[in-house]
Amino acid sequence: MSFIRIKKSGQSKYAYEVTTYWDKESKVSRQKVKYLGRVDDDGNVSRVEQLQLDYGDTYLIKEFISKSIVSPILQNLADSFPEIMPLICYCLCQQSAMYNASTWYEGNAVNMLYPAKMSSQNISRILASMGNENIQRQFFKQYTSLLNSDGGVIIDATSLPNASSIGFNAWGYNDSGISKQLRLLFAVDDRTKLPIFFRYLPGNLLDISTLKSTVLELKQLGVPFRFALIDAGYMSSENVQTLYKNQIDFLTRLPSNRKLYKALINQHVQDLETAKYAVKYGNRGLFVKQIPVEFEEQQAYAYVVLDPVRKGKELNSVITITEDISDSALYNCGTMILVSSISIGAKNVVEHYYSRQAVEQIFGFCKSDLQILPLRRHNDATIRGLLLLQFITLIIFIQMREALAGKYTVEQALMCARNVKCKIYGQKMIIAEFNKKQKEIYKLCNVCHCITCSS
Repeated sequence: MSFIRIKKSGQSKYAYEVTTYWDKESKVSRQKVKYLGRVDDDGNVSRVEQLQLDYGDTYLIKEFISKSIVSPILQNLADSFPEIMPLICYCLCQQSAMYNASTWYEGNAVNMLYPAKMSSQNISRILASMGNENIQRQFFKQYTSLLNSDGGVIIDATSLPNASSIGFNAWGYNDSGISKQLRLLFAVDDRTKLPIFFRYLPGNLLDISTLKSTVLELKQLGVPFRFALIDAGYMSSENVQTLYKNQIDFLTRLPSNRKLYKALINQHVQDLETAKYAVKYGNRGLFVKQIPVEFEEQQAYAYVVLDPVRKGKELNSVITITEDISDSALYNCGTMILVSSISIGAKNVVEHYYSRQAVEQIFGFCKSDLQILPLRRHNDATIRGLLLLQFITLIIFIQMREALAGKYTVEQALMCARNVKCKIYGQKMIIAEFNKKQKEIYKLCNVCHCITCSS
């Protein structure tokens, strides 16, 4: 792990990059210190000018963004926040703490492609400004108008454990147990799998409490919201009535504690394993039965789904572990029930429901690929600004990942492209040659590599 240390000598300040590492021989933690340069009155570090810079990664990002759906919005934002473009490049290339951005910036041609003030203090100021509610609303209105969505939205949330002293932090449950956290909610386009919108919420707020406000906010932003794919955690009478009232069709999983769930299991599981209800889902064989039902005083459709592979595993656990076995316990093995306000069809309903994994994948990108955790900002405005920056970066990441078509990960592509260097002569860059792999990456991203000199 690296951090910047400022030392004062007389009236001057000097910056050092300190890297901690584990000494295997002596079995103690040690530090390497690298001198960076003198710190001026604005907090910027005056370094010796570098005459050779990394080039291929950030130029690829620059040209890829110019073809992205968010390009016109970013051009407008860059007029007010010139740091936003190099920060997006930094988030994609480095996945490191923001205080390291200025060090990276000096060694990359991005400082010539996007001249900006990249001191830690200025980045904090920019993030706080981007956290302004008016700026965020303006961004989402412009962005959602460009999406060309067909009206299908997946809604889900995840926990972001952190130690920041912000008002929304609260004790709550997550996969690791109980910790201080906030909740990050995403609305994702069902067709393109691009994120549409995000909200950040108190860490102790249950998902079931958030759907109504999310629906109303998406409506205010002008999102053509006609279908919602939601998990069982959002299922309540009030939420179902909200969807019906706003003429939004939905598909969800029915919680097992519902009376309707228990009635459908008892009535329909026994005759489910027949050829009549057999369907193919990928490489799996399932049994799915569609049943018209009354749901929250509305006409709807229930789908009793039985997975024979999962049933075998769960039956074994029930029989070998449970002492007092009931018929209902056996009937529940390997089953789930989906409910939809419209008829989707037994052959398609499971595939449609599991498309909600797209939002789980997006959470994975945020946490693993873009390193959104740990959150280090310590006020609400900078957290909001950081989340907007990460949201924009996520859009670029997903589009680039799709362009690379599985031949390279985004990380692999940018690491390979980074090896294309440039030499600096005044304000002119001489670009080094591209190898075969770098040419392929640029081609997949629909970016021309035929550049030898740039002013």
